[in-house]
Amino acid sequence: MALPRDPEHLLSRTPPQNIELEMSVLGGIMLEPKYAYPLVADYLTRESFYLDGHGMIFELMGELHNRQIPPDSDMVLDELRARGLLEKVGGPGVVLSMLNSVPSAANVEYHAKKIAEKAHLRALIRVCTQIIEECYRQELPIEEVLDMAEAAVLQLSTDSAAAEFTELKLILIEYWEKLHEHDLEIKRRRAEGEIDPRIDIGLPTGFLDLDRITGGLRPSELTIIAARPSMGKTALGLNMAHNMAIKHNVPVALFSLEMGSEQLAERLLCMGTKYWQSNRIRGISTSMLQNPDLDQSQWSVLTQAFNSLVTAPIYLDDSSLLTVQMLKSKVRRLHAHYKIQCVIVDYLQLMQGRGNTDNRVQEVSEISRGLKQISRELKIPVVALSQLSRQVETRQSKRPQLSDLRESGAIEQDADVVMFIHRPDYYDEDKRKLTTGEPDYDQMSLPEAEIIVAKNRNGPTDTVRMRWFPQITRFLDASRL
Repeated sequence: MALPRDPEHLLSRTPPQNIELEMSVLGGIMLEPKYAYPLVADYLTRESFYLDGHGMIFELMGELHNRQIPPDSDMVLDELRARGLLEKVGGPGVVLSMLNSVPSAANVEYHAKKIAEKAHLRALIRVCTQIIEECYRQELPIEEVLDMAEAAVLQLSTDSAAAEFTELKLILIEYWEKLHEHDLEIKRRRAEGEIDPRIDIGLPTGFLDLDRITGGLRPSELTIIAARPSMGKTALGLNMAHNMAIKHNVPVALFSLEMGSEQLAERLLCMGTKYWQSNRIRGISTSMLQNPDLDQSQWSVLTQAFNSLVTAPIYLDDSSLLTVQMLKSKVRRLHAHYKIQCVIVDYLQLMQGRGNTDNRVQEVSEISRGLKQISRELKIPVVALSQLSRQVETRQSKRPQLSDLRESGAIEQDADVVMFIHRPDYYDEDKRKLTTGEPDYDQMSLPEAEIIVAKNRNGPTDTVRMRWFPQITRFLDASRL
C-alpha cells in the first residue's frame, strides 16, 4: 500500500526518539561522573534529548563539570532544587529512576551516539518540514528554496560527526610522509628532463612563473583576477581553464555572465592554435573564423586544437542572471556529478545578491563572501574576475593597486590571492593598432604584460612578466614561448 504524500500526515508521526536510552545515559553519568561525562560531551547537547527535562539535566551536568564538580545524583538534585527546576524535570523520583535504570556506565558512549543519531533525524525532519512549508507558500524564488535545502542538509551532514581532536604527532607524521613523497617526485621529474620539476600543492594554472609565487590555485581559496575593461581578465581566466583541462585533465566549471557559450568555445579553440612559421609566432584568431578562408596548414592547426579541446573536461554556464544562491546550487551539482576541481566566474560585479538591499557595496560584499563559502565548503579553488575602478586611469602610473578594487573592500578581505593584469600597450595607441591585424610577431615583439600578485595570504607577492598574444587572446610565459 502506497504511503500518503500529505506532509501533515508525516507531522502526525512520533519523531525518532528513545526515552530509555536518554535515561540510561544520564544515569550512567551520575554513576561515574568523572569518567562518563567527558565521553558523551562531544556527541550530545541539550537539544539532543527528546524530553526537555532530560536536556535540562544534561545541560546542568555540563555546568557542574565545568566548575569541576562531579555531576553525581546528589549534586544534580541539589542544583535542581537551588535553581527551582526540580519539578520541571519531573521531581526527585525521575532523577533517581535514571540512576536505577542502568547497572553501570560501561555503554554510555555507545548509547550517546544512538541518541545523537535520533536527534539528527529529528533535525532533518524539521529542515524538510520547513522546505515543504516554503514550497507551499510559493513566496521565494525556486533557486533560493533549493539553496536553503542544500545548505541545510549539508550543514546537518557536517554536524553529524562528533568533534574530534587529533594529536599533533599524527599530523606531523602524515606531513613528513607527504614531504618525502613530494621530494622523490620532484627528483623523478627532474631525471626525466622537465624544465621546472617542482610540484605545488595547488592546481597548476599552466603559467610556471605565476605558480611558483602562488603555489597554484589552492583548495578552499578564493582568487581574484582584477583589471580594467579589455585588459585581458576573461582571457586570463580562459587561459587557466584551457591549461588545467587540457594539460592536466582537471575538470573546470566556467560561469560567464558576459559572453555566450558559443563565443567562449570559439575563444578557447583559438587559444590552442599557437604555432611557429618562419621564425614568426602565428595563431588563428576569432576574426579569421568569422569568414574562414584557411589554407591546409591552418586547417591542420585548427583541427589539432579542436581534438585537444573536444575531450577537455570544461563545463560552461552562460546564464545572464546569476545569484549567489544559484551559483552555489549549480556548483554543488557539478561537483557531485563531474567532480569539478575549480570554478571560474566572469565576472563578480555582474552577479546579483539576494536583492534585499539597495546598497551595492553590501551586495558585492555578500557575493564575495558567497564565493569564499563555496571554495571552503567544497574544498576547491574559486577564481573570480573583477573590475577595477577608474582611479587607475587618473594616476600617472597605471599599475593597479588593492585600493582600486571596485565597489567593496570585502573583495580584498575575502580573497586569499589578488592578482592584477597590467599591459603597457593598452595605454599606447600606436602599439594597440598593431595588434588588430593578422598576427606577425617574432619572439621579442609580442606585447609585454604583467601579472601583479598584490595579495597572497600564504606566500609572497611579486610581479610576473608575461607576453600577450592579442589575436588569440592568450598570455604566455615570457621565458617559455
